[in-house]
Amino acid sequence: MNNDKFSKNSSPNDTISHQQTLILIGLAGLAAVVLAVIPWLGPLNYSFRLLITLVHELGHGLAALLTGGTFVRFLVSSDGSGLAYTAGGWRFFVIPAGYLGVALFGAILIMLGRNHRWSRIAMVVIGLIMILFSLRYGTPSIFTNQMLSGLLTTVSGVFFGSLFLLVALKASDRWIIFLLHFIAIRAGLTAFSDIVTVIGLSIPSLTPARSDAQSMADLTFIPAIMWAVLWAIVATVIMVSAVWFTWLKPGRIQIRATDKSPRRLPLS
Repeated sequence: MNNDKFSKNSSPNDTISHQQTLILIGLAGLAAVVLAVIPWLGPLNYSFRLLITLVHELGHGLAALLTGGTFVRFLVSSDGSGLAYTAGGWRFFVIPAGYLGVALFGAILIMLGRNHRWSRIAMVVIGLIMILFSLRYGTPSIFTNQMLSGLLTTVSGVFFGSLFLLVALKASDRWIIFLLHFIAIRAGLTAFSDIVTVIGLSIPSLTPARSDAQSMADLTFIPAIMWAVLWAIVATVIMVSAVWFTWLKPGRIQIRATDKSPRRLPLS
């Protein structure tokens, strides 16, 4: 097969205009919304459900490590739910790090999406973290009574991490912009919808559901619904701020391709 159609050299003057970038972002946003609302795309949407749950649980674990605690293990269940086992650390920071961590994950991807080289570096770092943390903190769950969830956690973490590495090393600049923002927007939508669900679960009832918001309520004696609403506001501010400072703030200049390696998988 002739590989010329899949790769071509980039000249030093090659640029992606601001307008082209916004079109790619618009297409990424449209694809993210379509994925969320069309039922027969369920299998593909399910894979992103697992990815976002991985990010959510790793958010708890990283928060525990950053505040001097211990990240014991985590797992992702086949229904898309997850659980992180941590010890110590600043609980006031660890508990909300799941939902807000997903929003921050999306915001970081959006902000790094302006620069092609940093986009690739970010995807390599994210891929390596997913692989290493899934092997280190997901594998222990295999040797518990939650063996199947542990297997799903480890396999999906390694798979998504490898996918991030593949995109970082092989995709063209245009594909990097599209995929980075597609994942970022999907993460933002999922973070917000999950928090809305938690708001519903936090409404006082005879049998309150366990959630991160309820854990914060147990810790602070402030009603769970107040924490859920606060997280929804913070997550929205994080995502909107990332979009504003990255693409909408006056004075932003066009994007110039910084990766001079051969391109692959051209979008057009």
